[in-house]
Amino acid sequence: MAATPEILSKLNIGSGMNNSEIISALVNAEKAPALDRIERSEEQTQNKISAYSLLKNDIKTFRTSIRAISNSNAASHVGSSSDNTVATFSTTGSTGSDSINSSLVVSTLAGTHTLASGSYSTVGSAVGAGSLTIDFGTWSTTSSTNDTFTANSNSSITIDTTASTSLTQLRDSINNATDNAEATILYNGTGYVLVIKGNSGASNELRVTPSDSSSTTLTNNFSYTASTKNLSLTNDGVDASFTVDGISMTRSSNTITDLFKGYSLELQSTNSSAIKISSSQNLSTIEGLLNDFVDSYNRIYAGISTLSMAGAIGEDSGPLSGDSLARKIQRDLRNYSSESIVGYENGPYTLSLVGVKTNRDGTLGLNAATLKTTFERNPNAIDAIFKNQLDTDTAEVVVTTLGTDTQPGSYSISKSGSDYLIDGVAMTNSGSTYTSSSGNSTGMVLTISDTSVTAANVYYGKSLMSKVDENLTAFLAFDGDIQTRLTNLSNNLKELDTQRTTLDDRMAKLEQRYALQYANMESAVAGLKDTGDYLTQMLKSGKD
Repeated sequence: MAATPEILSKLNIGSGMNNSEIISALVNAEKAPALDRIERSEEQTQNKISAYSLLKNDIKTFRTSIRAISNSNAASHVGSSSDNTVATFSTTGSTGSDSINSSLVVSTLAGTHTLASGSYSTVGSAVGAGSLTIDFGTWSTTSSTNDTFTANSNSSITIDTTASTSLTQLRDSINNATDNAEATILYNGTGYVLVIKGNSGASNELRVTPSDSSSTTLTNNFSYTASTKNLSLTNDGVDASFTVDGISMTRSSNTITDLFKGYSLELQSTNSSAIKISSSQNLSTIEGLLNDFVDSYNRIYAGISTLSMAGAIGEDSGPLSGDSLARKIQRDLRNYSSESIVGYENGPYTLSLVGVKTNRDGTLGLNAATLKTTFERNPNAIDAIFKNQLDTDTAEVVVTTLGTDTQPGSYSISKSGSDYLIDGVAMTNSGSTYTSSSGNSTGMVLTISDTSVTAANVYYGKSLMSKVDENLTAFLAFDGDIQTRLTNLSNNLKELDTQRTTLDDRMAKLEQRYALQYANMESAVAGLKDTGDYLTQMLKSGKD
């Protein structure tokens, strides 16, 4: 339609105006503000998407650094041995402030009670039909006669066999039935032997008793009782015996975790001359890890500060300036420095106690002198930064389960009559198992093995590094705040694209309307020109 008035104008029978340019100018004048708004919104949205993608990557990098710090298993003290061929001494958990410097002599290593069958030609050889009952306990002597067996508290197992049960199947049946014994098959050079071992220690020896209805084949090859010992004894079950600072003691295992709290002593061999096991402050390692945390924190804090910066006069704002989620993330980052960490003895603790301070610009710094002072006075603060804790101050009280609603904290256990209370509230019990169903300890399950215990404390702490990791992981989750914001921004782009299309359609219709109006105008002008020409001709005719 726009072509009609243009043609009339070019034929000099219309207004003579450039209607196409006029119409285009009118349409553009109406379109420009709306299009400018859409384009500015698109640019801002794309910038925010880029900014959040960058922030998401920065958070991932920060989380990787946090996990590396956590996985270092840092503790306030470290253990060492003067001779690792005799014993190793290492940190296992929160260590307290004990300064350890002890002598160790290992007299006997713990051993496992070991029984061996006769030789079989193949692993598929049949062992005979019947059933074998395996008990766990202590033999009074190592002789084949006149000894007695005293069972321990571990439940016995019974293995049923048939005429076709093979040596391999018997081995697998034993292993599947219990964790208190282990069966293996070895080749002795001429045939295959089934070897059965108990757990280490003198009280974990084995008694193997065929049922009365068992076949002669099974009975004659797999008996180890007071009266009949057809299985060969290759090793006795013995306890480890050793002295620490001249004090004699025994353990059923060569791995000893209850000698010094937070340390593991691993016996390797016997010795006649004492070696030294000791602990030392781990200050240089902790200082390095704290500096790693500070550096990683400052990088991400500086990054989000730049992205969310409000522009000064004559300067552009950051793409996330005024963004509520960006402010929340930055606020959470700042909260790390003041986070109260509970569930540790003599706590709660904060980063400031170990020398980490907040600078005026929001970044962090480390005061090495404050760290050293805290290290010497209260090393539990170090554990609260780096290591999760689940512990009690009484060996007879053990936490076996944490519920989904159990909150970190320090809990007091007390006894009232026959009841045990946690923070003053009675727990339900079944035998020696006690369960909390109230307060922050809801879902916590404890085993109290000695009812003469009248008081204890439970410490359940999540370290700062764990809390930071959880916070960052929540931000990065597929349904987390950042991904939700990115999804919304992508939807905004789609909506803006729809608005652009709608605007184009509306402007096209406007252009058509203007073209029709101008075409009508040109037609009217052309008509007026025709009338004028007619009148002019009439006037000329009258003069003539």
